Amino acid sequence: MRYPYILFDLDGTLIDTNELILQSFEHTLEHYFPGRYTRKDVLPYMGEPLVKQLGRWAEPERVPEMAGTYRNYNVEQHDRLVAIFPDVQEVLEELKNLGCRMAVVTSKMRLTAEMGLRRFGLERYMGTIITIEDTEKHKPDPEPLLLAMKRLGADPVKTLMVGDSPYDILGGQSAGTATCGVAWSLRGREGLTRYKPDYLIEDMKQLVEIVRG
Repeated sequence: MRYPYILFDLDGTLIDTNELILQSFEHTLEHYFPGRYTRKDVLPYMGEPLVKQLGRWAEPERVPEMAGTYRNYNVEQHDRLVAIFPDVQEVLEELKNLGCRMAVVTSKMRLTAEMGLRRFGLERYMGTIITIEDTEKHKPDPEPLLLAMKRLGADPVKTLMVGDSPYDILGGQSAGTATCGVAWSLRGREGLTRYKPDYLIEDMKQLVEIVRG
């Protein structure tokens, strides 16, 4: 097997939280800056840590309050707006049966990361879950990926990082893993190709053959 260790981003990769995230930003930005911003202002920065994103529009002293507003809305609307991407559960089951060890590496907080995994019964496939609370630095820095691999006992050369964001691809490259972009990213195939992932898949089922080698 080419990649017995797999690191997954969560939002936009395994579960479709795009609408939840965008509506949470719309709610927050409209509350603090009425009529000034739309989801188009948010899209280029999808995948960044929340505080960094909010800091693009607000003074540093306002960011903690705005983050609280965002998170409250995000938790309240979570189960209504979150969905799972096609074939994710079936593919994770197949990868588990092949003997793969898997982890989630996400820039979101543990509360909502675990909510999303539990919503679709995906937590049982993961050997560890790395969230924004677990490291000082975040994707595209390699620190969270390195921590995940340490917990899995993984060799970077035999590890694949799968994600929908440039931060996932760059993080994997910095950590020494192979990288796989997902074309169902909001950025689309073209938005990821420029970062030169080792693989780019259109369908979750393609991942099984890549992992097998």
